[in-house]
Amino acid sequence: MAYAVSFLLSCENKVLGGNTKLASKYASLAATSSSMQKDAEVDSLNTRACPNFAKIKELYSADIHTLVGFQRKRIPCSCVDEKYKEVKSIPKIGLCCNPGCPLPGGMTERSLTMCCSRCREANYCSRECQVAAWQDHRGEFLVSS
Repeated sequence: MAYAVSFLLSCENKVLGGNTKLASKYASLAATSSSMQKDAEVDSLNTRACPNFAKIKELYSADIHTLVGFQRKRIPCSCVDEKYKEVKSIPKIGLCCNPGCPLPGGMTERSLTMCCSRCREANYCSRECQVAAWQDHRGEFLVSS
């Protein structure tokens, strides 16, 4: 599994060449693989961890700032640090977890999103979207209890 994550992170370096769509796909796969690897380690301790699907979905359609930040945490390289200096002034984009969000693609500036106070994983662009999605989101808590 560690080999797969390393491979995906090396492929993700496409963001430095300007191919952000392909890099975002590799980043979401790397995050999923990494999460599965952590789950296997936690499972060996007879506990259960759950991958953060909201973050994986956000990486799948990520902006350049989010992608470079993701790489920077995982790849020790000066070229990634240089790219980060270029893009750090660009606002990060976040996804609203409400399927019926009125924003195009459910995307908004990440600093404007609000996090579910219970799970700390679901993000919403507004209070209205959180209320609208509550019935479905609430079901996730009932199933896990």
